[in-house]
Amino acid sequence: MPKIKINTFGEGIEIRQLHLDSDTYQHWQTIAIKKNRNIPDLILDPFFYFGLKDKKINKLEDIEANLISGMLNTPKSQIEIWFDRRKVMKIPSHELFNKLVLYPLFNLEPAASFLSEELTKGIYVVQKTIGLLNSVQLKVDSPQLDIHDFTFKTAKFENLQFSSEITYQNQSLHFIKNDTMVTYQTAFEIF
Repeated sequence: MPKIKINTFGEGIEIRQLHLDSDTYQHWQTIAIKKNRNIPDLILDPFFYFGLKDKKINKLEDIEANLISGMLNTPKSQIEIWFDRRKVMKIPSHELFNKLVLYPLFNLEPAASFLSEELTKGIYVVQKTIGLLNSVQLKVDSPQLDIHDFTFKTAKFENLQFSSEITYQNQSLHFIKNDTMVTYQTAFEIF
């Protein structure tokens, strides 16, 4: 049975909407006041989690959150599609997001997420990363691959456009690995 493997390289973005219950929020607010800081600044500080001494929360990724991530539309970003252990296509991001063509080359679809409408109140963390954003795969029955069977889900945050997910014949691909480095990180709270 042949496999489709997709590697996404380049610059990526992760947007998290944190879910904090009222007790946790009040506890963290007390700590923030003692340190003369605000909660978004504390969340980005790795020593904050050490000082919490909470076994459930050791790092930012341990906090329950809505997460959307993907490949940014930048010159460094690209997608490689492999089929049956052969590279069949390399897609630079500018080709994927190109709106000036008469007939679109790829099926683009807006992703359903918390970014679709106005941001609701809460704490948000935005990270930009670089490297292997993700590697995903799927076993298929067909002996041939058709590019029109792929659907690239896209999202927007502020003025940044990014590809958040790729499906093949409406099937999600299974995550294998990623290897990225954080290049930018910020947090903010909407009241």
